[in-house]
Amino acid sequence: MKTKYLLTVILLFLCVFSQAQYFNAGAKFGIVGSQVDGDGYAGYDKFGISAGLYVNYKLSMLTSLQLELEYIQKGSTHTPNVEKGDYDNYKLRLGYMQIPVLFQYKLASNISAEAGPAFGLLMSHYEEWMTYEIDYNPFRKFSLSWITGINYKISDFWNANFRIDYSLMAIRQQPAPLDRYILFQYGQFCNSLVFSIQYNINHAGEK
Repeated sequence: MKTKYLLTVILLFLCVFSQAQYFNAGAKFGIVGSQVDGDGYAGYDKFGISAGLYVNYKLSMLTSLQLELEYIQKGSTHTPNVEKGDYDNYKLRLGYMQIPVLFQYKLASNISAEAGPAFGLLMSHYEEWMTYEIDYNPFRKFSLSWITGINYKISDFWNANFRIDYSLMAIRQQPAPLDRYILFQYGQFCNSLVFSIQYNINHAGEK
């Protein structure tokens, strides 16, 4: 079933990408630091990667709409600190195929802000506590998060991007002992910081 959804998404994205003469289009690669609010641990200690494609359509001189297809790794990790009496050893790895839909506004000649939702499909997951794999509380297959970020135009071909990616819905199907109350719901929520480099493959003309 995951493959069916993924192929549908990729085909739709490629249809848009094939019309790239009317868009700016490119590829991106980044690093991710993440935590899970509601698991009892704190700190962006789980490192991962983010990679994908995007198309960007200029709405006006100051605004644009960007559609992305990306794979992103999220999760949480905690290392024991025996000196402080902390013996917990925990790892959570989540891999999502995600479609961000972002509205961008130019703040200066080479700086723009962005915001919008990201719709995700869980592709893989692994959870471990005290070196033992656990699977007592399943994760939702679909995810919804909100992205807020900033772009810096390095050149006509290269952009640097920094964004915050935060879950709008709980990532698990059932309640957990340390759940946080966020957005009128109890649950665990992915909280990720992403830094990426974007390469513009295709250039559309200015409006």
